[in-house]
Amino acid sequence: MDTRTMKTILEIGETIAVEFKRCGNGIESDVYETVCSFLNRFGGDIFLWVLDDGTVSGVPEKQAPDMVKNFISCISNPALFSPTIYLNPEILDYEGKKLIHIHILPSAEVHCYKKVIYDRVNDADVKVTATAQIAQMYICKQEIYTEKKIFPYVGLEDLRLDLLPKLRIMAANNSGQTHPWSSMSDEEVLKSTRLYSIDRVTGAKGYNLAAVMLLGKDDVIADVVPAYVTDALLRKVNIDRYDEREIIKTNLIESYE
Repeated sequence: MDTRTMKTILEIGETIAVEFKRCGNGIESDVYETVCSFLNRFGGDIFLWVLDDGTVSGVPEKQAPDMVKNFISCISNPALFSPTIYLNPEILDYEGKKLIHIHILPSAEVHCYKKVIYDRVNDADVKVTATAQIAQMYICKQEIYTEKKIFPYVGLEDLRLDLLPKLRIMAANNSGQTHPWSSMSDEEVLKSTRLYSIDRVTGAKGYNLAAVMLLGKDDVIADVVPAYVTDALLRKVNIDRYDEREIIKTNLIESYE
């Protein structure tokens, strides 16, 4: 983020998609509540070590990397966040002071922090407890993200068809060496697995989100689901944090391997 954009955001102040946090000696619970509400609504940007009036108080430079690592450990901890998430905070320099910026995209799921669901209303994070409200949040997510959603401009050239021979072998091995996929063309396999489908409401035909996630090329997946990523953390020596981290942004078949 460049200085001009940062200055404009600080001058405009907090909105439904922008939140300032003073933090003090560390990242506190209200930061994670805002993360949760942004995930459940339209996404947004959080700026840490910024006062409510847009003044940058600044985090000590030596402490900033540890703060980022602690933040990542919290959002990837299933005891705190359900489901866990991937975010990549950045340390920014503004007028000689350091702050931490967290960009959050809207999620395909409804998230809770410490078993509480939060939603974003104007510039506030609100606890959601009513059953009807929670149900409506799930319905809204389903309207945007579903494996059956059709993308009419996704074609065979956008899919990793080179992975199909491997799937055919796996299917044959699991069925005593006889499986219908062995004699099917690539398109027939995709149709038989409902990766190519018809929307019976609109009449649209094409490859759906499931096809993109399972077999899509990396750039196609990034276009269709910008927030998709597998955040693989190894906790062996340091159980409270993590010892190793790998970010995986390819199709689900290769991600599993």
